[in-house]
Amino acid sequence: MLEVLISLGWGTFSLTREKAESIVESLVKRGEIKREDARKTLKALLERGEKEKAEFKEHINSEVSRILQKSNLVTKSEFSELEKRVSALEAMMQEKEQEEEQEG
Repeated sequence: MLEVLISLGWGTFSLTREKAESIVESLVKRGEIKREDARKTLKALLERGEKEKAEFKEHINSEVSRILQKSNLVTKSEFSELEKRVSALEAMMQEKEQEEEQEG
């Protein structure tokens, strides 16, 4: 049974429940697994698929983060901080202009 799961390789993370059920039913019909093992096999397939999905997602997130850092792009939090600083500077400039108008 484990060999069958391993032979499915990376494709398991894209399995839908219906497709996994179809694969397991096919294995039962061919006599590769027993009917009573079908539920365990299905559960193992779906769990492996979820695990691989999570690992793939983590890998993609890691690669995207690495590329963004390498690209020297501004993060959302850095951008928000810059917006706050610009707003504060604009407020200071307006204040200064108003003071100069009142003096002059």
